Amino acid sequence: MKIGTFAKKFNLNISAVRFYVNTGLLTPNKVGSQYKFNEECIDDMKKILEYKQCHFSLEEIELLFFMRKTSNFQDKIVLDICRNILENKRNQLTAEKNNLVHFIKEIDQEITNLPICTPVGMTEEGVPFSIIPYLYCPICQKPLKLDFASLANNGIQKGVLSCPCGYTATIADGIILCRDYTEDSPLKAYENIESVTAWKEHFSSTYRMLMKKTYIWMYNQIANQLDMTRYIMAGPFTYNFILEYIEKLAQNNILIIFDPSLKRIHKIKQYIPAYNKNIVYIAGSPQELPIKNGTVDIFIDDYSTTNSLYTYNTFSTEYIGPLLKESADVTGIFNNYQHAPNMIQNFKKLHPGFEPEKMSLSKLKYQWSLRDVTIIKEKRIGTTTVESDRVNYTQNSIGEMLDVYGYHAKKGASKKET
Repeated sequence: MKIGTFAKKFNLNISAVRFYVNTGLLTPNKVGSQYKFNEECIDDMKKILEYKQCHFSLEEIELLFFMRKTSNFQDKIVLDICRNILENKRNQLTAEKNNLVHFIKEIDQEITNLPICTPVGMTEEGVPFSIIPYLYCPICQKPLKLDFASLANNGIQKGVLSCPCGYTATIADGIILCRDYTEDSPLKAYENIESVTAWKEHFSSTYRMLMKKTYIWMYNQIANQLDMTRYIMAGPFTYNFILEYIEKLAQNNILIIFDPSLKRIHKIKQYIPAYNKNIVYIAGSPQELPIKNGTVDIFIDDYSTTNSLYTYNTFSTEYIGPLLKESADVTGIFNNYQHAPNMIQNFKKLHPGFEPEKMSLSKLKYQWSLRDVTIIKEKRIGTTTVESDRVNYTQNSIGEMLDVYGYHAKKGASKKET
């Protein structure tokens, strides 16, 4: 039997077979420059694979083969050595088995203790009454009129918001629907974008860790602002910051969460139903938000700027800036693609209008400055390299590097400095 046929028989690479030949575990005949594998080689290969499945090391396998082939198990000392190796391995596997049984029991208990998921709609809350004085026309900044209101669970479930200028929005199932909302997300980055947890399947563990560290840094920038009632806004295209810090953010605060996609708003609302009394959900783009200027104390830029550039080719700062109070805080995460030109080009294919030169921290600083918002602190959290197992994230390019930054900005900071 030739080496190729032998390798195929055991589903091995030829290089692996050569390795076992070079270590002396396989001893085929050699005719000219070719190896010929006989029945003894087949038996030996079966034994090698059996030992490997039993977690024997290569050194242990070599020793067992040496003892068997040199003595044919006719020597008591040799038999004692082999028996000792086998017994030690049996004891090791038995200990591992006992540990696995213990771990399985713990996992079973954790599965049993998992809470039962409440179906969507069972704990629906409406638009909180506290936001009504701040519902303003985004075009002319006049208070919106609320008609045909349906109230339930201490909130507005249904209604129509209108302005004499012609602007309208509706309230359905406790969600404010702007005129330009979409069912599916306009952000085309990866499949299942509506699921706020799906991104974990598309990012490497290194990148996820950088995001986690950045989130911690972001929270620390605003932690001392949460002791009083605040209006906190997040969106569009926000990732998981709100979900991770909801318990700390929602205790005394009113959260305004918006996204163009109604599906995504429903998904976010499903994940955090226990805090619905403090949350205003809006489906719509930044320019359509029916919120009074000067309302927001804290804006959370959880990839909102980055993804707005990808999707709309504009900075969401243009529309968020006026909504911020004087001395409002902005905390955010931003990716630097300076060392990832191919990824930028891939995004241009998805969004033909995208202008990559806008994708820089300096451009973000300038755009915020147009709205009297100054970045007072920035931190490079770390760098990650795109891995081959993450190419299903549509714009990825294997081997390119991505810098992850956190930033903290404040409205009116430039005036105070002067």
